[in-house]
Order: sequence, then structure tokens, then C-alpha cells
Amino acid sequence: MRKLLYIFICSIIYSSCSKSDDGGLSQSTDSIPSAPSLVYPAQNQLCIDNTLEFKWNTSTNDDGSSVVYIFEIATDNQFSTIITSEIQTSLSKIVTLEKGVAYYWRVKAKSSKGIESDYSPTSQFYTEENPNSNNLPFSPDNATPFVGQNFDGVNTIDLQWTASDVDKDPLKYDVYFGKDKNALTLMLEDTEQTTLQVTADTPQTTYYWQVTVKDDKGAETNGPIWNFKVNSF
Repeated sequence: MRKLLYIFICSIIYSSCSKSDDGGLSQSTDSIPSAPSLVYPAQNQLCIDNTLEFKWNTSTNDDGSSVVYIFEIATDNQFSTIITSEIQTSLSKIVTLEKGVAYYWRVKAKSSKGIESDYSPTSQFYTEENPNSNNLPFSPDNATPFVGQNFDGVNTIDLQWTASDVDKDPLKYDVYFGKDKNALTLMLEDTEQTTLQVTADTPQTTYYWQVTVKDDKGAETNGPIWNFKVNSF
């Protein structure tokens, strides 16, 4: 009888040790959905029609929970002026936009458990009003530094940017820089280069910069004002 009791107690202890470390049965871990990838309109797309069916690929989620999609369109690549922000259960949305305007769009997934993915990379496109018209260049993107970046132990910063034009026109840039975002200094004018090294002269200071992109037909687009902070030299 004692032997049977001993076996019974041992089996309970073994069973207890087989549970998960959190004191209970193993539970599934909530996962972050993958960022959707955009299909149409594609990057730098020139759309003749202004009624477009936006399409994106499905997001995957390891924990098996369902997802919805947060779909956004803006008139700037910083998404400070969002004209459409909707929750979608499907992988497409038909939207009618103004003609002759540059737009930027992105999508992210949100699981039924409230966990959100990263946004997809932004795609920019143009709705053309007249096939023979000249379109504005797309707003420039900052490659480095990223917005709000902090620097320690340096006082020279390399600014880098990119820009494109749906008409494939050659582009030039005006670059502004300074400590007062309302009174930036013109550092480069009509340059074809996409880099500029600037010098910070005051630590614990936020610096601002902006790029204007121009095509060879006189059309120009002002980029957003970006910023970074130099903490120490």
C-alpha cells in the first residue's frame, strides 16, 4: 500500500513539473501581425484615372487571430495631412481622388487582440489631369538623419535626401538649414547633389532642415521641415 502511495505522489510531482513555468498550462503567445505589402497604386505610379482601386497583400499572424487593416491616404509623405483613414476587412478599397495631385498611401494591420503591425512602406503616386501636362515632383524624403534623431559627441552631420518625379524630369534642390525653423538659411541652391554636411555650433540644440525639389520646367515642391538634436560635441 505504501508503495502504491509513493508512486501516486511521484506521479503528481512529475505532472506538476510538466506544466509551464508560469504555474499553469502553456498558453499561446500573442503575436504581432506582419506589415502588409502594397500592390496598387505602385511606387511612382502615374494614374490616368482618378478613381482607383487600392490593393494590398494580406498580413500574417502567428497566433491565428484575425486582422483588420488601417488604410491611409495623405497629400504629404509625413502623413500630417491625411485625407482618408479607414478600417478595412478586405484587401482593397475604391477611392475617388482629385485630379492632378500627388498622393501618398500606407496600410497597417491590427489583430483582434488589439496588436498593430508596422506600417507598410509608403507608396507615392500621381493622378494625372492631362496626359500632356507637367506634374509637380514628389515631396522629398529624408534618408538621414531620421526625424528627431539625437547625436552625441559629434558636431558635423551628413544630411541625405531622395526625390523623384513621375515625368522623369531632371531634378535640382534648394537646401535650408538652421536653429530657427521659421528662418532657415539657404545652404545650397539649384544643386543636383543629394547630400550636404552641416556643422552644429551649439550643443543641447535642435536643428532644422528642409529641401525644395524642382524640375527643369519650373515646377517645385517644398518638403517638410525635419529636425535632429545635437546633445554634445
